Amino acid sequence: MEVLSVVDLVRKNIRNSIITGEFEPGMQLKEEELCKKYGISRPPIREAFKMLEADGLVIRKPRRGVYVSEFNEKDIWEIYTLVAALYRMGAILAIDAMNEKNVKKLSSFVDQMSKCVASKQFKLKKYQKAHREFHEFIIVLSGNERLKSLEANLRYQISLINYKSLQNAEHVKASLQYHQEIIEALENQEKEKTLALMEEHVMYALSFVLKTLPITK
Repeated sequence: MEVLSVVDLVRKNIRNSIITGEFEPGMQLKEEELCKKYGISRPPIREAFKMLEADGLVIRKPRRGVYVSEFNEKDIWEIYTLVAALYRMGAILAIDAMNEKNVKKLSSFVDQMSKCVASKQFKLKKYQKAHREFHEFIIVLSGNERLKSLEANLRYQISLINYKSLQNAEHVKASLQYHQEIIEALENQEKEKTLALMEEHVMYALSFVLKTLPITK
């Protein structure tokens, strides 16, 4: 348990450094340097690399080492369109479980997002956390374990991209509004509108990212 705990902690720290841009796309992650940084031996670093590779955040290049993943326009299009489809499918499967209690739970996540935006200094990481929990809860309600696994596989890749895009006030405003409209549609039991918004808000984010961020073609 102790070794696994260390591995999980290292994975989390490296993942956060990648998502926040401390470890930039294309940067080589050297075991020796990370061992010194975290004060640990190589085995936990290697295990963390395996997990991060499964998350899509690093890539192992034969005889060269481990590098932070770089996403081009095609990669980003694939990630966002898959997430849009998964969110819509999750909502389709979860819609019958959307009782008052569960809608209230979802609304609490959107309230947290709203507080992050209203703060004097926008709390981006907390906003991302509440946003992630909103969608995770819907996926859990869907009861589809494979859907849950697929969403988890893409979760941190999209976090890496939207960490940059959510630094733009226009995107944050649109993101929050979409989630508030999803809650309103759920409260009004507007099934088709809910499903449309679940997909539409991801495709809006894709459009915004492709339009505003410097991306390799």
